Amino acid sequence: MFFDCLALIVGLCAAVMSKWPPSPRFPHGYGKVDTLSGFANGIFLMIISIEIIYEAVERLSAGSQMHRISELLVVSVAGLAVNLVGIFAFEHGHGHDHGHGHSHSHGNENMHGIFLHILADTLGSVAVVISTVLVHYSGWSGFDPIASCLIAILIFASAIPLVSSTAKSLILTLPADVEYNVRDTLAGVSTLRGVVGYTVPKFWLDDTAASSAHDHDHSSHSHDHHHHHHHHGHHHGHHHHDHDHDHDHGHDHDKHSPHVLGVIHVIASRGADLDDVRQRTVNFLRERNMDILVQVEREGDGRCWCGGGNRV
Repeated sequence: MFFDCLALIVGLCAAVMSKWPPSPRFPHGYGKVDTLSGFANGIFLMIISIEIIYEAVERLSAGSQMHRISELLVVSVAGLAVNLVGIFAFEHGHGHDHGHGHSHSHGNENMHGIFLHILADTLGSVAVVISTVLVHYSGWSGFDPIASCLIAILIFASAIPLVSSTAKSLILTLPADVEYNVRDTLAGVSTLRGVVGYTVPKFWLDDTAASSAHDHDHSSHSHDHHHHHHHHGHHHGHHHHDHDHDHDHGHDHDKHSPHVLGVIHVIASRGADLDDVRQRTVNFLRERNMDILVQVEREGDGRCWCGGGNRV
């Protein structure tokens, strides 16, 4: 129970910190705090699961007996009721924030980690209730450690996707579709006037922008849905207007694409203007929803630690 409370406190602090505005020290904001909290909670759940399995095996091999079964059953049922209330409250609050009929726990690793802690506590209460009833009617205390092992395995398995996704985010791994678009964009950078090549490109997703875009999409969807029903009876008088409206929306695709941050070292030709090359590169990347810090070096200068300027 102490560790569950600690996990909830960490998750709450991370949720608050992730909303802090960017600062000179952290110009890209604190969006990764949510991811870090989810990763820590996932690892913590795995460690707890291993400890539960270890203790259950020890109890099963030692043949320890359960005592005061009736009192244990009452306490476990009460704990299960409290945990069920917690799960329903969490699901109601989280679902209300993201719209009815949608599940977005995968979009916020911090909330996912908190939910797994609540779920693990609930499954533990279920295991205690079932094992206590079985021990009461059979007289064999081995049901309790066996139930603990099964629940621990489920908890461990449920934490694996969370740890995997948060680890990829923390090491700045791009999704496959985003990486494909980035590679296509980099090919375009090489064709810009005055650009000879580039080195050490580093890119990652902007978590804060992704969260804001997600909220905007839900509000826009609700508005469009209402707008559609409001003009349902005006098929003939506004046909041309509706066509233009839908056509305009077709050009907003890039606005909803993932916002990519990063740095890149661009190598300019010997006779090129460095400021012009930098501005061309920045504009080219911004048109593709990429906010990239561009460093420009003239070919042959060799002033950067990466040695990019020495490459011909």
